[in-house]
Amino acid sequence: MKRHKELFDPIVRTATMKKEEFLKYIEICDRQPAITPTRPSLVREIRDIFYESHTDIDKQCLDKVWAFIREKLEKNEGLAQFVLDYNGAKSSYFFPWLIQVFTSPSAALEMAYNAGMDLTGSWTKKVPEEDEINFFVRNVPTFAYNRERQLFVADLATTIRDINPGNTKIVDFGAGRLAWTRWHGFKFEPERQSILAFDMDQTIQPDELYEGVPLEDYAVEYQKKNFMTELHNPKCKDANLAILGGVASYYPVDAFAEKVVKPVHSLLAENGSFFFDFQLLCPQYTWSVKLFDWPEIKLSESPWQAIETAENIRRNLWNKGMKFEAEYKLDTYNEIPSSVMMVFTKI
Repeated sequence: MKRHKELFDPIVRTATMKKEEFLKYIEICDRQPAITPTRPSLVREIRDIFYESHTDIDKQCLDKVWAFIREKLEKNEGLAQFVLDYNGAKSSYFFPWLIQVFTSPSAALEMAYNAGMDLTGSWTKKVPEEDEINFFVRNVPTFAYNRERQLFVADLATTIRDINPGNTKIVDFGAGRLAWTRWHGFKFEPERQSILAFDMDQTIQPDELYEGVPLEDYAVEYQKKNFMTELHNPKCKDANLAILGGVASYYPVDAFAEKVVKPVHSLLAENGSFFFDFQLLCPQYTWSVKLFDWPEIKLSESPWQAIETAENIRRNLWNKGMKFEAEYKLDTYNEIPSSVMMVFTKI
């Protein structure tokens, strides 16, 4: 798919993180029994660096952050060693980001774009260049892939709008903070498109997404609802594009096919497209699971296995009269691919 020239990735990578950088921390985690705490000397070292690096911030703010972080470090020596190696305790943004990983994933993903909360609870759209978290933001595969996925969706939405003679209906079933509309130069054309978004993250304030521009001015409707129920919502009928990013791998294949792909086929308009992605078994994903307590899910062992899984879903539905054609694209930013992006188009 050709990228529209007005769309862009706002973050430039500065390094390629090799698999050994992830395996080091995975091995530390695997060596630590569930009942064994992290070495106290390591936790104390991080604590001392944290407090010594932020003497200009009210101690009550630091104490509140440290109370949350200490518990995580004491249980996970791999995370503690990573924080030490990458100067996380010196950053004004790393520990607040880590808290959001556990409390608001959509807010945590904003850090992929250099936006996040500091130790005082203040939000910024651009972390200062000198802050230690910037290497992490630019280069960690989770962030790099998230930006690529959101850019791909922005391009797909623009393409579908450009070729559709009528009003284009877009339904985002796992919308988060609608990064694809906000960070990649996507141009709203509310007279030609409408966006219906769903997410259960209660920390999202939809009216604040577009910096004071009312949602209705962009023809965006945002609802705090579970997407599984909304797959059967009549308001989603005749969608030209349905989006479900980062969710498919959390479902058993048969359940995803029956409970998600099948109803999506019913709600799509003729030639409507469904975007989703399958995550792959790779060191950077295992690293994320081990360090950040991501839920463990069954992952495809290779891109080809992920594509074969999607093709089996497509063939089974085709035999039942629900026909899709398919496009598959691997992520391109990582040394080892972490995901396959997929577009099923109804025919």
